[in-house]
Amino acid sequence: MLRRTNRSVVLRAFIPLFVMGLVADAGAAQEEEEDSTWTKASELSFVQTGGNAESATLGVANLLSGDWGSTLLKIELGGIRTSTTATTRLAVGSSDAFQLTETSDSRVSAENYYARVRADREISDRSALFVKAGWLRNTFAGIDARYVGVAGLSNQWIDSDVQKLATAYGVTYTKQDDVVPNPAVAGNFLGVQVSVDYWRQLTDNSEWISALVLDENADRTEDFRADWVNSLAVAMSDNLALKTTLQVLFDNEPSLVGVPLESAAGAPLGTVSVPLDQFDRVFTVALVINF
Repeated sequence: MLRRTNRSVVLRAFIPLFVMGLVADAGAAQEEEEDSTWTKASELSFVQTGGNAESATLGVANLLSGDWGSTLLKIELGGIRTSTTATTRLAVGSSDAFQLTETSDSRVSAENYYARVRADREISDRSALFVKAGWLRNTFAGIDARYVGVAGLSNQWIDSDVQKLATAYGVTYTKQDDVVPNPAVAGNFLGVQVSVDYWRQLTDNSEWISALVLDENADRTEDFRADWVNSLAVAMSDNLALKTTLQVLFDNEPSLVGVPLESAAGAPLGTVSVPLDQFDRVFTVALVINF
């Protein structure tokens, strides 16, 4: 039986992440120069249920962007963590006289953390060279740690006050450590990445953002991944907005998970490794604070 975990553990796991983003914002503001522009945004979402069913979900995200005219810098970090409590009840005695006992087990049922940095250097009115590095941890998708470096070219096809459309193409190097190692798949490999970013101003106080990233393993073409994020943000004031986001993740060759193996008679025989689902979905509603 797992020891019941206080919900404050969830908060303690995220507060440093949230504070790091705010500290980075403050540091950038102090170093701001006249010829540069900095924008900062922090997202915070929290959902809690109690009573017969108990769970707590906390999500944070921080975005820091710097613009020096021909050079752009973007730093992102955040994550989502869900803790679920299951209650087991047992009655001891007779149907007329019994004693009821309850035990509660709390465990992490979902978590996903990331950190990314990207720098773009303009080489023409519509094109730029870029480099990008990122880290991801999603143990429930079988990923203990994934490090990705990208270098390539981006193009701005539409750039107006109403909408923006940009594409990017790059060469990648990936290092991935799985929770359950797969001896048939190399953890380090070169690849190709294509991305599409679209922004649309819907009304005076609402906007839609869509970002699609496609990754192909050059050593093993069956290993194809996609990350599609769609967000709708509605501004409530100059500094506050409500944002809903749906992220769909696809991995054609997902990581493995260990599953207990039993004989037909129910005798334990150890474990076997089976692939996880190809699709993951993350839906969040967050309060956005702009600085």
